[in-house]
Amino acid sequence: MPAFQGTPGMPYWQDCLTKDVQKSAYFYSKVLGWEVTGETYRVARKDGLPVAGFVPSKQERDLWVTYFMDADGSIESRVESLGGKVLSSQEVDFGVMTVCADSSGGLFGLMRPAGEDAFVAAGEPGVSVWYECVAPDEATVDFYGELFDWELRKESGYYIALQEGAAFLGLRLDPRLQQHGLAAVWHSYFGVKDVDAASHAVRMGGGQVLAGPTLSPFGPMLGAKDATGANVYLCEVPEPVSEDVSEADSILDL
Repeated sequence: MPAFQGTPGMPYWQDCLTKDVQKSAYFYSKVLGWEVTGETYRVARKDGLPVAGFVPSKQERDLWVTYFMDADGSIESRVESLGGKVLSSQEVDFGVMTVCADSSGGLFGLMRPAGEDAFVAAGEPGVSVWYECVAPDEATVDFYGELFDWELRKESGYYIALQEGAAFLGLRLDPRLQQHGLAAVWHSYFGVKDVDAASHAVRMGGGQVLAGPTLSPFGPMLGAKDATGANVYLCEVPEPVSEDVSEADSILDL
């Protein structure tokens, strides 16, 4: 599996906060082909490369948390001045992981990788292919844009974050969150070879298909809940044809 150099301010990692780590790990091993190892903090690998973590959680609902690369801690130092909060920080084998809340209270993370090299696996079956923030208001979108110094382009009410002209994640507003006093939430999209086969694997793994499979602007895709209730999106993507790829390359050809 090809891997490429991570870039500060770009998505770098994801953790699943789950009430049942073993059940979650089993689900994703069946749906995405992950090998999950570890005890309290379990790490998922695809073809030997680490791609995600599973964290025991006592929160009301299970969810995925997106981490962004913060090479030197400079991004973390700006979180609170922009209206967010730094909640916790811990050192793991891969570096220092910091959990934060954005200006609406939504969770996201920062990762300061250990060592000089920081590689990311993305854009192919079994790993992340896209990230999306559902935000209650434009202030939350502005928070992320300023914190990470993203170039944001608005198209038909959808915000696309760009680096060197290539899209790497999206943000959309959902007024219902603001109406009910709810915080922003990040969704992870993972690649699969065949979305119909993935739909079957979701059900066999104890999850629930909520929408699709259907043809979307992202390609064939489905929305689901995993075996413990976390939302997850699966998008059909081709196998990689070249290792000459950058993290800033548009995965979804937007």
